[in-house]
Amino acid sequence: MPKQQIDEQMNDEQLMKIFSQTTHVNNQRAFEMLYQRHKGPLFRFIKKSINHEQDAKEVFQELWFRIINNKQQYDSQQKFTTWAYTIARRLIIDQFRKTGRTAELTRFDANPEAQLSEHAVKRPDNEFETKQMAKELNHAITLLPPNQRQTFVMKHESGLSIKEIAAISAQPLEQTKSQYRYAVQKIKLALERFK
Repeated sequence: MPKQQIDEQMNDEQLMKIFSQTTHVNNQRAFEMLYQRHKGPLFRFIKKSINHEQDAKEVFQELWFRIINNKQQYDSQQKFTTWAYTIARRLIIDQFRKTGRTAELTRFDANPEAQLSEHAVKRPDNEFETKQMAKELNHAITLLPPNQRQTFVMKHESGLSIKEIAAISAQPLEQTKSQYRYAVQKIKLALERFK
């Protein structure tokens, strides 16, 4: 097979194509680039979805094993991030089942129509308030129902579009939009003191 040069400008799909070719001389380098690009956002997504450090590390490791072991099944017409987050989401669901946290999976928001103040949250004026706001934001995210939390984290931590998130979670676009909207409302309510 001809040697194809790997460079930082290659998109994820190009890297995944090279990685999936076991005979390609650069397949390990392609994997390393994919891993470096996505390890942070994927780990944060898993950690914030599970809310347990050790379980998150195990799921994260299993995710990369699955990516490696299923590289030949990757469809190069699909975005790598959609594929990876779909696998991650399934592993999170499996982890909830394994640890007996199935109630958390099916929990619905008791008050999805929470009213919002019309005022936006402003940026804090000093470093102490910035740290306090970040701490409260992270806490507010952990309190979201699982589907809203995953939708919010995929949108803000990973930069995925609502359409991509709907595809990853295998649910209707409108449902995903609602989950995101409710998540934002709840987070704004949690940060009201910063107005």
